[in-house]
Amino acid sequence: MKRRVIAGLIALVPVLLALWYGGLWWVLLLTFFTSLGAYEYYVLIERSGYRPARWYGFVWTLALMFSFWSLVPIGPELVLTFGFIIIFIRILLSQQGSPPPQDSDSPDASDPPQPETEAAAQELDHKPFRNWALTVAGASYIGLMMGQALALRLLPNGLFWMLLGLGVTMVNDSAAYFVGVTMGRNRILPALSPKKSWEGTVGGWTAATLTGAAVAFWSPLELAVWLGALIGLVGGILALFGDLAISMLKRQIGVKDSGLFLPGHGGFLDRLDSIMFVLPFVYQMALLLGAG
Repeated sequence: MKRRVIAGLIALVPVLLALWYGGLWWVLLLTFFTSLGAYEYYVLIERSGYRPARWYGFVWTLALMFSFWSLVPIGPELVLTFGFIIIFIRILLSQQGSPPPQDSDSPDASDPPQPETEAAAQELDHKPFRNWALTVAGASYIGLMMGQALALRLLPNGLFWMLLGLGVTMVNDSAAYFVGVTMGRNRILPALSPKKSWEGTVGGWTAATLTGAAVAFWSPLELAVWLGALIGLVGGILALFGDLAISMLKRQIGVKDSGLFLPGHGGFLDRLDSIMFVLPFVYQMALLLGAG
């Protein structure tokens, strides 16, 4: 617990400074987070036995994030389109020289038997579409979501929009944890997250709704209190599903944490899971309300 608190406080300092000053400092912080999140994702996928185009996906993730920065002349649509094509070509060319998988009903007796793990790896190699899809999924998920988190802070009054998104997320997670620990009885999805309960979840959503209303009331966003409450409620719901999305990935691969970069906190994907669903939603709401 002590390591967890110390690591959290150390990590919080650069986040608060970058959040306050915005601009290039925020871009650098998001670049750091996005890089580590993408790296963790592709390492996890490789540990599950697949062979994504890791470094192509890594570069594409950062390109997608930067495409939301107003100083970059290339928009997300163009980066997304060319990324799909380039990754497909890369995966396709990786199949050159690979022998086709043999029919299991008529094995070649001249070939020596292979270990089960090697045979499984070769089988995955001959399913290039899955490797392509997994590369695309990581880059588009992390790149597009973190890109909108970057753009949110760079909006007019971006600091207060960020406080709305981060406040809703953190209060929701904290309230859900404490209510769940004290009152939780009915589990939501024990196969994915055994500790999450309906009682804790509803407590988190209630706190997130009140947080959204409070930020709307006290901030200069010119946001109606009822609309701030609605954004808080939807943000709390999205925070749950963002958490479950990473839990689903970890359960399928069979790991507890996405990485070991933060002692006591798991990896960066573990810390970004809820944020990557909530901040893009807040960004889209800000644009809908004319903040851009």
